[in-house]
Amino acid sequence: MLGMQLTGTVLYAVALAATGRFPVLSFEQLPLGLVLAALGLAGLLCFYKALALGPIAIVSPIGGAYVAVAVILVVVFLGERLTPGQTLGITVTTVGILMTGTDGRSLAAALSRPKPGVWLALAAMLTFGGWAAVMAYATRTQDGLAMILMQRIISVAISFAIVLVLRRTMSPRAGLAAAGVVLASGLFDTLANVLYVLGVQAGFASIVATGSGVYPIIPALLGITLLGERLAPNQYLGVVVLLAGLVTLGLAG
Repeated sequence: MLGMQLTGTVLYAVALAATGRFPVLSFEQLPLGLVLAALGLAGLLCFYKALALGPIAIVSPIGGAYVAVAVILVVVFLGERLTPGQTLGITVTTVGILMTGTDGRSLAAALSRPKPGVWLALAAMLTFGGWAAVMAYATRTQDGLAMILMQRIISVAISFAIVLVLRRTMSPRAGLAAAGVVLASGLFDTLANVLYVLGVQAGFASIVATGSGVYPIIPALLGITLLGERLAPNQYLGVVVLLAGLVTLGLAG
């Protein structure tokens, strides 16, 4: 996680400088930056630990349900008003996200066993949803690109402190492959933040938050096409429902 935060921050700062968009950071942005960093890191830590404890069949869709939390917070606290068509599109898309993110057969089996990771998954759902809502607010009141950089700098410092406190070290088996994963994770994670901010600047935060949650379709399709995996029937149906929700959102917009 520290590697992802560090590489993402460095790449983002370099990109901003290269494009002449390097923002001015101020103490005004610090409170929101602290809140965003705390929510983001707490969500990551809870979600990773929840996945480790399992069962993944329940943990994964709970984490993906942050979309519903974000939409509720944005509507309640930012005052966005959705049309019936937009509300329907968001609801259908969220259902599709949940269906795509879990294997129904494994879910049925997991429900009969203890679920040690469920509470952490719920915490991750709330913190991820809170992050999306707070970032939407920050984008409306501050320079969104500056807020990303401020959050990233704080996140790197906090992550480094966590590593020191826990006395974690890099595994000696980690090599170029691990470095590539860290680099790619930092790049895509930061790019996702940037696109989210640009989306919020251009329209409804509730719709952008819903769109940001459709990521389960990407690993699902890659698993089918590249790894030859066979998804559960409900996951194939979930992809269809998810796409139907996005089409409804597009038409309603």
